[in-house]
Amino acid sequence: MGSNIRDIQDIELLRHYHLDKTNPDTWVDEEDLPSWVHDDDINTDHGGRVTPRERRTNSIDEDFALSEQTDMLGLVKGNIFMGKNVRGDTNLISSTQKSFNPQRYLYAVHADTSYDDLCVGVDRLKSSIDQRSSALKVLVQNNFDRFVSAKNVIDSVYDDMKEKTLNETQDYGTHRLFTILRESYGKAHEVINPVLERREKIDKLRSTVGLLEPYRLFFNLPNTLQESIKQGKYQQAARDYNKGKVLLAQAFPATTSSVASDTASTHSSSTLIETKRRVFDKVWSEVERIVARLRADLESQLEEPWRGMEEHERNIKLLFELDTKTDPVWHCLSSQYRWIKKIMSESFDEQIVLVEELRKSEEYQQSENITLIGRTALFKQILGAVSSSEFESQFAKEPEVKLLMAIHTGVKTLSDLLLRLLPDFWKLAVAFMDGKIQKVQKRRTVVDPQRVAQCIAMVKDIIELYSNEMTSILIDSLVVQRTGEMDDVYIDEHERPGPRRESAVVMAVFLSKIITEVSNCVNDINALSLRGGAFMTLVELMQRLRWKFVKVICMCWGDDAKFFYQHEDWTLQAENSQVTLFVGLFYQFHEFCLRSAYKYASIWTAPTEEAVANDDVLAVIPEQFIEKIRGTFLDALYSFLDGLVHLAFADPERPNNGESSGARSLENLNGGGKKAKTIDITQLDSRILITISNLSELRSVTIPKMLNDFEKTCSMSIAGDGKALIDIVDQLDTILFDDFIKRKTVVATRLITDGILYGGTDWSACPKPTGVHSYMYETLLSLVVVHAQISEIAPPLVSRALSALLINIAQDCLRCFQEVKRFGMGGMLQVTLDMELMNHSLVQYQSASSDEILQMIYEAVDRAYHPEGGENLQVEMAGLKRLLSEAKDSCHVQFKCFKKPK
Repeated sequence: MGSNIRDIQDIELLRHYHLDKTNPDTWVDEEDLPSWVHDDDINTDHGGRVTPRERRTNSIDEDFALSEQTDMLGLVKGNIFMGKNVRGDTNLISSTQKSFNPQRYLYAVHADTSYDDLCVGVDRLKSSIDQRSSALKVLVQNNFDRFVSAKNVIDSVYDDMKEKTLNETQDYGTHRLFTILRESYGKAHEVINPVLERREKIDKLRSTVGLLEPYRLFFNLPNTLQESIKQGKYQQAARDYNKGKVLLAQAFPATTSSVASDTASTHSSSTLIETKRRVFDKVWSEVERIVARLRADLESQLEEPWRGMEEHERNIKLLFELDTKTDPVWHCLSSQYRWIKKIMSESFDEQIVLVEELRKSEEYQQSENITLIGRTALFKQILGAVSSSEFESQFAKEPEVKLLMAIHTGVKTLSDLLLRLLPDFWKLAVAFMDGKIQKVQKRRTVVDPQRVAQCIAMVKDIIELYSNEMTSILIDSLVVQRTGEMDDVYIDEHERPGPRRESAVVMAVFLSKIITEVSNCVNDINALSLRGGAFMTLVELMQRLRWKFVKVICMCWGDDAKFFYQHEDWTLQAENSQVTLFVGLFYQFHEFCLRSAYKYASIWTAPTEEAVANDDVLAVIPEQFIEKIRGTFLDALYSFLDGLVHLAFADPERPNNGESSGARSLENLNGGGKKAKTIDITQLDSRILITISNLSELRSVTIPKMLNDFEKTCSMSIAGDGKALIDIVDQLDTILFDDFIKRKTVVATRLITDGILYGGTDWSACPKPTGVHSYMYETLLSLVVVHAQISEIAPPLVSRALSALLINIAQDCLRCFQEVKRFGMGGMLQVTLDMELMNHSLVQYQSASSDEILQMIYEAVDRAYHPEGGENLQVEMAGLKRLLSEAKDSCHVQFKCFKKPK
């Protein structure tokens, strides 16, 4: 045990001082030590951490360093290296160094120390050395039993090893190792010999590879192509394929590029060349197989419609680079042509089915059954919202709006399809016809003229398909004509159908959107500069659409005008209380239809195949279009006037409460928010007076404004038609006014006739008058009632009506007085008093005709007057004046309404 501990201590000591043995023969300086001694990894673990042994060594080094800094004699305190005599190499005064010099140490540390102190220090040094020796002895004594135990264990282990392996039988422990090495040697021969053989083959292959090194790209071509195709790098694959062709031509310059040619094989002059040819043939066959599959993939992509035209052009160029045997441009054009026709036909069929379903729906069929009040309210709301951007969303639930929205959607869908598909198709077709793609690929092949004609025919066929679809949707089935709407078909007025489901206003809104959509599509197609007359199909389509739309809007316009009177709700305007809102409503309706019809007739589209810029100019409008619009414009006005007369004389179909949503809508439309006055439409007189006022408004304001707007819009004078229209208005006004006056005159006529002829008055023998006759009071009071009625409804008509009534009353009086055969003094004075009161009360309504009739009355009375003797006419006339004055005063209040306002 003691021996083991000693050995361990020796090892530690040798390791610390970097010695080979405990009794070295020579001294080795630190700088002469091998490099591994200074390696930091000697005393550290694999992670760079300091090991316990290193920490222990560092601690020892620190103790040595500390001992070096203290005085060995114990006389000097502190660090001896800080002394003033310490100069130069401190190794001379360090007791642990080889170069330690006692004299130098004493000089540096104890130069000023006395002899006695040095003697004390020597004793102290000896004592310290003895203590250290005693400590070592105690250490050995205390651990002696361990040293013995360790020695016994080591001897026991050594004996056991000698008995088992460290003997001659086991070759002192090397027999097993030798056996393993011998077996390993045999196996090494088994492994190494094939390796050596392979090495010879490698050398041969290396020489072959050296021969084929310039064609390494060629032999890697199959893998390169597959990798490029897998990553979608088709352009890179085409470049590599062309490089392979160049390398193949360089490898066999005297032969064709086809390595499979038997003719080339017959001209081979050496076995090496033949072998080389077979190798190249095998590689190139694989390349051709890969490229053939790539060609097939690219050709199939040309048939895929969802790919963009740029991708198709790229694939076409790639196919040319890959030496395709077919014409990829023609293949792409044919595929795209079939697909375009198919998708346009399918889209058209879908839109037609949707439109027909809406047209046959129960909701649409029942839309005719809407009540008159509901129809009027809806019409006014629609007319008030025609300029709103939310028109469609606001009325999207209405059946006719749904139908027209579906038609507009169908037109927009087909137009968008044409604009999305045809430009790319035509661009590719032009490149094909001009041979541009072939020129890019340096294949100056002459394009077949028949193929060029077929390209133009395909484009024309697509255009005609679009034209036919637009014709089917917008011309053939836009509006279903009913019996009585065909030209040259007469149907009795009572058998004519009612209002159409399709309102002219709603129709105009959507026809404007539709024709704008088609016009924009046609103009965009014009920018493509199509050839072969294909664009002229669209020009003809636009002409037919313009005429159809003008006819449709004129038909709906005229039809709505015939039944426009149904929208009259007898609500008076807040600003002009003698005119109904109905007049303004018709003006807005009429003007909107006029502008819409003119828009369809004048919308601009390119007239030829040459690309023409649209400078916001109007198209040349055929005279037929303008005449159609003019005729409908005037017919609608005449129909409206007929409706006014019908409204005046027909029984009202609904009561008027003045609060309908339609009335409020129109008030908002006119910018008014005031509450309008209403009238009792159950009275015929009220309706006639309002109608006369409406006719007056039409004659003086509305119709001249409409005529002026028409002339400005259509650049056409209709002065003659306007004069005829005004004449019609005057005639209608006269008819209505005469009817009103006639019925009001009946009362006065009866009163006058009864009072003059059948009142029991003997005009030849009656006494002198004491007052105005009762029939005259009653007649004037009836005029007061008429005055009040007219003032309430149509104040401007008061003067005209009372003037006419005055004339009629005067005529009645003249007629009755002419029947009296004889007048006495009293009768003549009574007539004079009655006529003067009437003349005085209605003085502001007198006219030349009434004055003339009154003069005729006096003349008729004068002719029938037979005076009696003894009568003083002057005195009687003075008394008559007094009676007239009293009569005026007594009826001043009753007849005050006849006075002219001050």
